[in-house]
Amino acid sequence: MAAAEPDRLPALRQAMHRIADAVAALPEAHRDLAGNALLNVAVETLVDEVGTSQAARLLRRVAALVDHGVQPPESGAINLARCDA
Repeated sequence: MAAAEPDRLPALRQAMHRIADAVAALPEAHRDLAGNALLNVAVETLVDEVGTSQAARLLRRVAALVDHGVQPPESGAINLARCDA
């Protein structure tokens, strides 16, 4: 979950737009579950890719950023490697 490489940013943006479109297409009764479902999928994927210890470190960084009001810029992704948590 470190920052996307510059050549991967367009693919990341496209994936984010497609996911947002898919969430918008959900039945209204299920949309409020989308955030939790996406978080579960993201954490599961992160643990599979980097292991539990590294995933926990990255999630602590994300939690600290959220606590400070940081949001991803529309032009890219938050670079977790540059952020101190």
